[in-house]
Amino acid sequence: MKVTTLSLAKRVEELLKLKRTMLSRLESRLSRREIEVAKKDHHARRKPRPCGMTIHTGIGCNLGCLYCYVPDMGFPLKPSPYPLSGEQLVYALLFNPYFVPGPQGTLLAFGSVTEPFLRETKERAIEYLKYAHEYLGNPQQLSTKATLSDDELDRFAKNVDPNINILVTIVTLRYAKILEPNAPSPEERIVFAEKLAKRSINVTLFMRPIIPGITDKEAENILAKAREHGIRSVVLGSLRVTPGILRRLEASGIVDINEIKRRLPRAPRSSRDQVTVMENDLKERIARIARRLGLHVLPSSCSANVWSHRLWCYACKWGPCGDLSNAIEVSVDDIVAAAEILGCDKPRVNIKKWLVGLRCKRITRRPDVIAVWLETLIRRSVRVLTY
Repeated sequence: MKVTTLSLAKRVEELLKLKRTMLSRLESRLSRREIEVAKKDHHARRKPRPCGMTIHTGIGCNLGCLYCYVPDMGFPLKPSPYPLSGEQLVYALLFNPYFVPGPQGTLLAFGSVTEPFLRETKERAIEYLKYAHEYLGNPQQLSTKATLSDDELDRFAKNVDPNINILVTIVTLRYAKILEPNAPSPEERIVFAEKLAKRSINVTLFMRPIIPGITDKEAENILAKAREHGIRSVVLGSLRVTPGILRRLEASGIVDINEIKRRLPRAPRSSRDQVTVMENDLKERIARIARRLGLHVLPSSCSANVWSHRLWCYACKWGPCGDLSNAIEVSVDDIVAAAEILGCDKPRVNIKKWLVGLRCKRITRRPDVIAVWLETLIRRSVRVLTY
């Protein structure tokens, strides 16, 4: 779809005005204390990556997955709902200078440092999904290895973004009780995925992390079972390890820890140092199986969000993803007009394939804020400098 100079600049103007209007509306509903708490929250200042903004629905997790990074980041094993209300979360996002509201705005990914559908966190997750959809309309996705009851699923389906993508994690069928001791069984998750699909909710198999010697050996069985239960897409993700994760996997007695260490570019240095295991060969082999079975292979988790919302993106190394027919055409004049509204004085623009270089004589807004807004709206990588 062609975006003219006027329409791109107009979109920026309208979105900035929309943020102010909605903040004012929420200030009439929230107490002064609630507003101050929301302004100080991480969601109010965290810079989104090109793949979007992670939304914390809780803190901590008790599923006890041996490959999980949450304990090594210092989060508790006893989960609790995130402390903001639904309206406070929306306020925090709108207060965030990087956040772009709307259906073509910042991608939202729910989960991260907890399992969204834990008994302790699922009500907060549903609340956040509901308010974010009603107030903001941004594209939503959620990753889970838990399930909802039929009543909860009905309520969930009525309150979320109708194009939401749910990524259901399965990395092993045979060793789930050892590697994911407190999580619902893979069979329960697949049945849950089928229920989602029957309600016309986009569902993707999340084969992450790929554990060498485990996931790759079971890949065909996992993919075939997913296909039989209505799943039509898959995301393949690498294992990231810390010293703690390596110790837990080795203690399990079922993982070839030497193979994992052989694939590491370097040893992790601390509990918070997550090193990605080199698994391109395993991903390529599993992707070939998935395509043979008729599954669409997506390059990353955020691409599931892009696809389900019929968007297009080339803002990171994984691009392009999405339907190329939805690619937004931009010109130098497009970027100049939008950049001026965002606070770039006398902008100079250079467009080279999917990379946009923007130089400003003076800037009245932070350069990274301007870059994130433009990246979000045109779905290309943007670099901002001064001259």
